[in-house]
Amino acid sequence: MKIWSPLLATLVLLNSFSAQIFQDDEINIEVIDDDVDLNIVAESDNYPCNGYPQYRKLPVNQGFYLGAQNAGSQVFKGECQASQDASIIKMLEDGIRFLDVNLCTNEKNIVVVCSNRDSTVSSTPFTDVLNEAFIFARENPEQFFIINLRSENVGHQANIKDLEQQMDTICKTHTELTPGTDEYVKYKCPFIYRHEKGPWPSIGELVNYNPEMAQWEGDGELVGVRTKMLFTASESISTVPEYQPSYFTEPFWRESRASEPNKLKDNLKKVCRVPAGGIKLNAYADDACSKDDYSPEQIEDLLLDKLGCNLNDSPLNTFISVLSVNHYGKHLRYLQELKDRMMEINYAKWNGNYQLVRPSTIATKQHKVQRDEL
Repeated sequence: MKIWSPLLATLVLLNSFSAQIFQDDEINIEVIDDDVDLNIVAESDNYPCNGYPQYRKLPVNQGFYLGAQNAGSQVFKGECQASQDASIIKMLEDGIRFLDVNLCTNEKNIVVVCSNRDSTVSSTPFTDVLNEAFIFARENPEQFFIINLRSENVGHQANIKDLEQQMDTICKTHTELTPGTDEYVKYKCPFIYRHEKGPWPSIGELVNYNPEMAQWEGDGELVGVRTKMLFTASESISTVPEYQPSYFTEPFWRESRASEPNKLKDNLKKVCRVPAGGIKLNAYADDACSKDDYSPEQIEDLLLDKLGCNLNDSPLNTFISVLSVNHYGKHLRYLQELKDRMMEINYAKWNGNYQLVRPSTIATKQHKVQRDEL
C-alpha cells in the first residue's frame, strides 16, 4: 500500500525515527517522491536537538551538520560571488547547521561580508549576519549550530578582537530581549558555547533538553536561552597580540578539500582510513565561476565508494561531521535524507557499533559494500 508523504512524515516525527522505506512480505510503505512536502521536512529540523531528540545524548562533536559554504553571499548579484541563494535565517530554517562566512574590513573599517572568489566587498555588515543568527536562536528553542568565520582572499582581513566586540554587542541586545535571562555580563554571552577542555557535552545537555525532567517555565512558556551556537575561526582571521578570545572554539573536525571531485576522492580515501574523529567534507568547486555543484550521485561516490571514504568499511572513530556545499537548495531533499543517514551512522559508531549506511532513496546510483584488502 502507499502512504502519502505528509502522513508518513507525521508518523516519523511521532515515533522519533528517521524517514526510510520498510518492506516485508505483507506490507510495503513507499514514500511518493513527487508529492514530498518540503515544508514538513523543513519543520522537522526545528524539533528538539536539530530534529533528532532520539539522539539527544550524542556528544556535539559526534553529530553531523549540513553546511553552507560562503553563507551570506546571496547579497552579491554576480553569480561568481554568490555561492548561496538564501539568507542566513532561511538557511537555518532549512536545516543548515554549519554556516561558513567570509568576512573582510571595508574602507570605513567596518567588518562586512566579502567574496572569497574575487575579493568583492559587500555592503552587508557582519552585524546583520549575527542578528539573523540570534533571531533564529531566540525563536527556535533547543537547536545547536556552528558559525565558522573566514577572511580568505580579501583586501583587508577581519581581526578576532573586532569580531568578538561585535558579537558581544549583538548578543547583549538579544539577551535582553529574551525572557528569563539574568543581567548581561560582558563577554559572557549565554547564546554562545565555548568548549575548552574535557569531554564534549551532548546536544541535549547543551540546550537543556531532557523530556524526563521538568523544565523551567514562566507564564506557561519555556523561558531563558534554549538554543546555542558555537563559533570557530580559520587561520585567515587576524589575531591581535596579547588578546585572548572569549568566544571562539578550536574546530573538532579535520578537513578534506580538493579542487575537483577525483582529487577530493583520493584525499578522502587517505583521511577516512585514519581513526581520528570527525571529518569536514568540502564538496564544492574551487573554480571561481563554476556552475557545477556536486550532485547527490557524486556525494554518494565520495562517501561510499571504495576509492573514496568507503564509510561502510571505515574505523569506528571515522565519521563525517560536516558536509559543506554551494547552492544547498538545489539538492535539499537529498541533503535532508543524507543528514538522517549520517546521524544514524554517527550515533551507532558512538555506541561502538558498526552499521552500514542506509541506501539513498534519491540518488540514482547505489553502492555495494566494499571491503578494503589487507
